[in-house]
Amino acid sequence: MASDSKVAIITGGASGIGLAIATDLKTKNWTVIIADINPTTGLSAATSIGAIFHQTDVSSWDSQLSLFKTTFQKYGRLDFFAANAGIDDKKSIYEETEEEKERDEPAQPYLKVIDVDFVAVVWGVKLASWYMRRNEKKGGVVVLTSSAAGLYPMATNPLYAGCKAALINFARSVSSTYATDSIRVNVICPALVPTAIFPGNLRDFFPEEHITPVSTIVSAYNKFIDDESLTGRVVECAQDQHYFRKQVEYPSESQRWMNEDSGECWGRAYKVYFANAEKGKK
Repeated sequence: MASDSKVAIITGGASGIGLAIATDLKTKNWTVIIADINPTTGLSAATSIGAIFHQTDVSSWDSQLSLFKTTFQKYGRLDFFAANAGIDDKKSIYEETEEEKERDEPAQPYLKVIDVDFVAVVWGVKLASWYMRRNEKKGGVVVLTSSAAGLYPMATNPLYAGCKAALINFARSVSSTYATDSIRVNVICPALVPTAIFPGNLRDFFPEEHITPVSTIVSAYNKFIDDESLTGRVVECAQDQHYFRKQVEYPSESQRWMNEDSGECWGRAYKVYFANAEKGKK
């Protein structure tokens, strides 16, 4: 039997934006599962607000599967998923290390940020949608934490920026299909917010007027949770404002048709492709 209270999973929920969302939902009597890789801070955060902690490495499919499967088996429902866990580049793609110079050969770039900030989110959306389709009443809300860096260039963290931009187009691309199962996928793009990603105390380095309070982000999440008309939408959060951002305009009618009306053509092409691939196996 499903839980009477709504159920939320929040990755990266032990601090910053994730903990703020979790705290807000707990005040509204939600059952909240905080998923975080750090067992010490994760358990402490969950205990402090009366949430449930599930240690999760989002870059591991098995770890995320355990998170969603355990939650659904225990509560029988999943109403909300915040794909919020994230890291920055960690290692510069620009720098040449001493080891590289000694070998006179470039080393493979460190791409953990892509595993956490993009691949893990795709997995999370797959898992959330799977269980939301199995709710007693099919449906739910998914919100991806992108960044203002997904809208504008960020020279200091280009891999992070690339992942955050990818989340925006990923959400726009999948939203209409998931909407047929009453699953709404949306994106928030916070500006500069004090979180664990930042190297040090944010306020030691940036003027206060350029720092966005976490409350602005929480209120954006609430818009997406409460307003059933919102799906495939992107909201930029800066200072105390929300800015709904539209996709770029099509340069021609042909490009609009290709992106909005060519589904039947793609369907026929893939049908032939997969049929030929199947024949090739025999």
